[in-house]
Amino acid sequence: MAPTVGDRTDLNTNSMGLVNQAFTDDDGHLRRERSQPDTPSHNNLAFPDENGGKSVVLAEVVDAGDLSPKDVVYGQAGNEPEQDKPVIRTQIVGALTAAMTHVIIGAIVALPSVTLSQLTDVNSGDLFLDTNQVGLYSSIVHIGAIIGSLLAGGMNLRLGQRVTLLITLPVLLLLWIALAFSTKVWLLLVIRAVLGAGQGFIGAASNNYVIEIAHSDIRGRLSGMTDTCRQLGFLLVYVIGTFGLTWRQISIACGIITTVPPFIGLCLLPNSPRWLVTRGRTEEAQEALAFYRGSSYNVKRELTNIVEQLEKTNSSQMGIVEQLKQMCAPEVYPRFILLTFLMFAVHFSGNIAIATFVVPIFQAAGTDMDPYTCAVLIGSVRVAAIITFLMFIDSVGHKPIFIISNIVCASCLFILGVFFFLQNNGYEVSSFSWVPLASLFVYTPFVCAIQAMASLLRGEVLPTPLRALGVSYLYVVFFMGTFASTQAFPEMIKTTGEQGIFWVFAASCIIMVAVVAFALPETKGLSLEEIDELFRNRSKANRTKSEGKVENFHTKVPSA
Repeated sequence: MAPTVGDRTDLNTNSMGLVNQAFTDDDGHLRRERSQPDTPSHNNLAFPDENGGKSVVLAEVVDAGDLSPKDVVYGQAGNEPEQDKPVIRTQIVGALTAAMTHVIIGAIVALPSVTLSQLTDVNSGDLFLDTNQVGLYSSIVHIGAIIGSLLAGGMNLRLGQRVTLLITLPVLLLLWIALAFSTKVWLLLVIRAVLGAGQGFIGAASNNYVIEIAHSDIRGRLSGMTDTCRQLGFLLVYVIGTFGLTWRQISIACGIITTVPPFIGLCLLPNSPRWLVTRGRTEEAQEALAFYRGSSYNVKRELTNIVEQLEKTNSSQMGIVEQLKQMCAPEVYPRFILLTFLMFAVHFSGNIAIATFVVPIFQAAGTDMDPYTCAVLIGSVRVAAIITFLMFIDSVGHKPIFIISNIVCASCLFILGVFFFLQNNGYEVSSFSWVPLASLFVYTPFVCAIQAMASLLRGEVLPTPLRALGVSYLYVVFFMGTFASTQAFPEMIKTTGEQGIFWVFAASCIIMVAVVAFALPETKGLSLEEIDELFRNRSKANRTKSEGKVENFHTKVPSA
């Protein structure tokens, strides 16, 4: 039988300049042609098919194992085609739509900053919060987020990320409206807690969706959109707060703006192709890949890699119990240990705590500029930093960015700690009042890069079948770190002074440098399947090395 233009072709050139060509026939057998010189004079050995392409006579049958996936290309026989590039536009639209849900997270966390002044006004004639209730109003969302993250894993696994978001968004809109019409303080706090739980559902689902639809060439930039949108959520609340609205009106405005646009966009998008494969829906997965890669891109090859990786790990359509067992596998659990540490420690780089208490920090430093103006400047730098990060993430190694950013942050935090140490010990520092603002200006873009890198690693390091449950678990750790660092900040200041907490944050950055330098391989430019294989090979190599040491030890120790 002669193959046609669409047959699967393998081109291997031997040492004598000959080309070995292989095709799959209708029965799925891989056949290889006899070696032929790779010169125009041998074109007479190929016969034109009905489409005008070149066909060849097949000879011996060979085993498919002789060929690696990278050796296989699609195209006309005898002509090695150039690799098509995937369409970027649709990937950007899909990633941005899912990332827009993170605007809700920023808005939920930032809401107290523009509403507490009204809620603590005894003459407002509306709801009034005392000191303890103010603390709950601000922090209870993080407790809710922990609970939401625990519940989100099963939902993401069964329904997929897109459907999870489509269910969560209308519920959040109703909660925003209910918040605006609250008549009791306890009801206000309960709704804030449930809104916080919505963060857990949104965070894991949107992060996984963006990671799984993105091509390896632009995955870093696309994944950073979630961090950008979260910062925009903060800015959105600040802007709405400048219009003189009541806290109830602000709640309604935040609810409509943050939930309606992403809901409409997600209705027009397909499910994640990798999630579809885990549910055995390969035809839909191919359609989803074609939607995000374009009609001219060879989606079959990417789909084959995804399916083969799932079959290799024996992980297709695993339930929650099976996923938990797989998390304990020797080739997987080291990743969870690494990511668990990073998800918790990243908050002790000071990111959320400093952003939450930025005004009191500048007030304590006695800076010449208005503390609120300084806060606005720092907030603007945060957004600009994330956008800049997206421009360079896929052209610079992920590991160097993480390490360098932590070193810079540690240096800035150490300097800030020295400033407060001198101030608290009676030294004259008025001539150096610019140091806190300058330190935080340098610190802010790099701490944003650390946060964005943590988000990227959270999604790409885990195997595809374990990503739904695994990322939900990591978000639990993530929000625990948020709560712990935010709660520790004022307590540490009371105990050790401002310098103590900044030096603790600096030490945390240095520890992360050591851990990442030792335990994290470079993942830039690799597909999710290649990253999974990289970690599995590292794990096998480490186990082999350990077994070899044990064997050598027993060999050297004489028996009694």
